[in-house]
Amino acid sequence: MTVAFLIVLFFVLILIGAPIAVALGGSAVLASMVFAPIPDGIFGQKLFGNVNHYTLMAVPFFFLAAEFMETGGLVHRLIGVARVFVGHLRAGLGMTAVLTCILFAAISGSSPATVAAVGNIMFPALREEGYSDRYAIGALATAGAIGILLPPSIPLILYGFVTETPIPALFLAGIVPGLIYGALLLFTARFLARNEKVTVRPRATAAEARSTLTSAIPALMLPVFIVIGIYGLPAFDLGAFAYDGGAIFTPTEAAAVSAVLAILIGLLIYRELKLRDIPRVVIAVGPRVGMIFWITTNALIFGYFITKIGLPGQLAQAVLNANLSPIVFLICVNLLLLVVGFFLEAVPTILIFAPLLQPAAQSLGIDPVHFAIIMIVNIEMGMITPPVGMNLFVASGVSGMSVFEVFRATIPWMLATLVALMIVTFVPAVSLWLPGPTIH
Repeated sequence: MTVAFLIVLFFVLILIGAPIAVALGGSAVLASMVFAPIPDGIFGQKLFGNVNHYTLMAVPFFFLAAEFMETGGLVHRLIGVARVFVGHLRAGLGMTAVLTCILFAAISGSSPATVAAVGNIMFPALREEGYSDRYAIGALATAGAIGILLPPSIPLILYGFVTETPIPALFLAGIVPGLIYGALLLFTARFLARNEKVTVRPRATAAEARSTLTSAIPALMLPVFIVIGIYGLPAFDLGAFAYDGGAIFTPTEAAAVSAVLAILIGLLIYRELKLRDIPRVVIAVGPRVGMIFWITTNALIFGYFITKIGLPGQLAQAVLNANLSPIVFLICVNLLLLVVGFFLEAVPTILIFAPLLQPAAQSLGIDPVHFAIIMIVNIEMGMITPPVGMNLFVASGVSGMSVFEVFRATIPWMLATLVALMIVTFVPAVSLWLPGPTIH
């Protein structure tokens, strides 16, 4: 009865126009007032305790890093690198857009930020070279979803936070699926361009390639520095100095370092970022970070409530009693998250369903790291499906097209996302090859 009341109340609040954060927190508090499983004073303590967490500090810093990369000229250099490698091919600029999204995703950790940063530059460029609006915005909106799969991924940070799964392992697990997804999108870009009347650019000369790559070294070194910092280097001796190996800093510290390095590169190396721009960038990022923390806080209250009434354990037991095979369970999860993606954004989807579904998955012997990547790829699909797909709204703002027109443009590209989802779901080794299994 309590669960039914909670779910009905949640959807009633959504239908009357309440923000998702209010629906999450409000339904939990009201249900607790009616059925009294939790003393009212506990909610205030949980509210503060959920936000006062070291791991969550990574979120604003990665947002700042992405914004400073765009303002400081790092995105332009990444586009130049992508052009050198694929710009001379048929559909070269379309493939450049996809490859730039992959490179930017390796620093930003956010899909909407990737679409906004790359789209503002690449959408006009694609149109100028003869690509249709549908091709251009479909490529950018879909490729931007890689931002939550490749490390550092903000949703993976939140997933690790709420499920107590090691974040470095989650970051490693996202690399191979992210590269496979990127390769599928590059193939799609080439295939769909066969009907586009575009000019094929000449291959960059050796001098042009050398100049472009040299200019982009600081931008390219940023993700390399973050990865080395999180995972460390092998132990070595250098004279009197001895390094024992292991991590240099945590993912949260990596986020702060990436933001600082993005500022320094933009200020001192590319000199496209001015000191007077820094307050404006921080102010622009503030509302987005605040919204994520507002949703996170209320979603964690919602999650605390359903945990307190024993719903995750009941679901895990129900799965065991149903004698579902792991494959059937994962197919059911994919179908569930596909439907959920129509109604919930990435953050509430993770914060609500990860604590609910992971215990059931583990009861069937499914590795929690593997399960995390399956959830993230499903959420990528939700990013480009209406009515709440964030990438659709950002792409609409970039292109001036309606959200429905952007969605229609992404439909041919969704095949790559579906194939990536099938590979990740049915081939666990793709996710577990780098981090190794956590269930033995």
